[in-house]
Amino acid sequence: MFKRISTAALLCLALSAASVVGAQKIAKELQDAINSASVFVDWMPGDDFYPKANAKLALDNGNACIEKVDQALAGGLAQSAMVETSKGQMTITEAREMCVKVRDKGQKFFGALTAEEEAQYEPFRKVLSGDKLRIYNDRLKKYKLYGAGGRVLKTPADYRDAALWCTTGVDRDGIVPVWSVDCWHFKGMAMVGTVTSKTGEGDEAPSAAFR
Repeated sequence: MFKRISTAALLCLALSAASVVGAQKIAKELQDAINSASVFVDWMPGDDFYPKANAKLALDNGNACIEKVDQALAGGLAQSAMVETSKGQMTITEAREMCVKVRDKGQKFFGALTAEEEAQYEPFRKVLSGDKLRIYNDRLKKYKLYGAGGRVLKTPADYRDAALWCTTGVDRDGIVPVWSVDCWHFKGMAMVGTVTSKTGEGDEAPSAAFR
């Protein structure tokens, strides 16, 4: 014959179970993923020197956090389990909601900033084709380009008409600075030969190097 269980005993059992759930151990990997996302809760690209890179990081960290939380929940972690974050204590459910907001914010700004960046290249792409377009897209769209004699190429027409595209830089890690120049030669839109490279001592490449 079963003994009757008092209301008080049932209440004690319920409170004990709730205590166990609330005290479930949060894996360090999960806590790190949540905190990596939480740093972007108040982030805005207008306050950032590297808005696109950090928008991508917010997107990636938000996704990683959601993945870790979902894995933990599937493994038996209670939705009401508490976790300490850089934004204070919250339940796992609240932490996941925070990570979704971080992911969505990152996705929104990364998409917008990428579209804005790509828009500036369109006038150049419209006038280029063949090897010039391929090399521009693959390697040179973010570089300052020079034509014959070191003349800076500025406009889409400059890029289209120049038979020579060059980049230049200076290595200051040694005892003396060393300049370098890499050049691509074209006939129309087709590349001729291979990339030529020149180097020399000094802070700046001479105009004769751009040929």
